Amino acid sequence: MLDSITYARLDCDYEVVMDTLRTFNHDLAKWVEENNPQHWAISKFKKMRWDKMTRSLLVKHKNGLVKWNGCIGPKTEENIALNIGKCENYITYLHLGSSMKVSNGKTFLEVDLMEQTCTCKAWQMFGIPCDHACVAIRRIGFEVSNYFDDWYKYNLQEKIYSRSMGTLVTHDMPMIDEDGTVHDALGHTYPFLNLPTTKRPPGRLRKRRIKSQFM
Repeated sequence: MLDSITYARLDCDYEVVMDTLRTFNHDLAKWVEENNPQHWAISKFKKMRWDKMTRSLLVKHKNGLVKWNGCIGPKTEENIALNIGKCENYITYLHLGSSMKVSNGKTFLEVDLMEQTCTCKAWQMFGIPCDHACVAIRRIGFEVSNYFDDWYKYNLQEKIYSRSMGTLVTHDMPMIDEDGTVHDALGHTYPFLNLPTTKRPPGRLRKRRIKSQFM
């Protein structure tokens, strides 16, 4: 339930889960509200947020580029297909300029095609049109793929990963024997460094800390 509170993108979805939590445990719901949800609940974020990428993920992504059939990757195509499937029953209303109002049956969201933003924040966070943006784009007869951020496209992906994933040199890695002795590539031997032995001082532990001499 806490995961649903954290990852709810819309305020209305957040409130639905919070109401369920209040019914289940009012004290727990109060604890959630008192612990600054604006810092960890997505629906309360005022700006974009980014996730972390590890080196192993970057290597995997670079190797996957060779399997692309079009200008975007298969995973991105799959996500867009899911978003388009979600928006089949959405209703759109022309608003002002490049913006549209989209109703998903629960609430109204505003999509700005020129700024590439949606009030659910998913478009800004991921760089690909969310389900609300997809229905707005298709409403005016445009291709959803034209509204991806450039870093999802093959040409830029190839540039991003072309030089940053150099092979890790391993021919000079040291070898460690069973007794912990270390041998480097030049044949030099180094003793294994054990962690220092720490012992608890005799007697009972101090109840009070030693006062600083500078106070």
